[in-house]
Amino acid sequence: MVSIEKRTLAEKWFNEYFTNGNIEILDELTTLDFVYYSRNGENTKEKMKDFMNWYRSVFIDDEWVINDLIEQDDKLVVRYTGWMTYKGGWFNIPSENQRVKETGIMIFTFEGGKVKELWCENSDAAILFELGALQENTHEVF
Repeated sequence: MVSIEKRTLAEKWFNEYFTNGNIEILDELTTLDFVYYSRNGENTKEKMKDFMNWYRSVFIDDEWVINDLIEQDDKLVVRYTGWMTYKGGWFNIPSENQRVKETGIMIFTFEGGKVKELWCENSDAAILFELGALQENTHEVF
């Protein structure tokens, strides 16, 4: 069973940070030494805020669903699905107000009731494909 505190924090993360673009919520939800790990390495809370400012300039009308929550010790794993409308500004991909879908998994590590670390894997390549940035029929999809 997932603790109420961790579930509430994950819901705030998706509702406030992703859906509403509220970058200040990160100060409430994360530790002072918070680190976000991505395929580009370690990132700070300020980089997460910069990302959201960019994201809001490119995508609108977000809808997020938390599909699964798995808790073990100080970790919470969240499998999620999101839908958003592309309005332009990413890799010079023209906008036709395309509705796209993202899926991903986040692993939150907690310390003192706040997020100390975040690991995330998502489906950026699938979004690029949906937007027509990747040539069709050049690879198999499994």
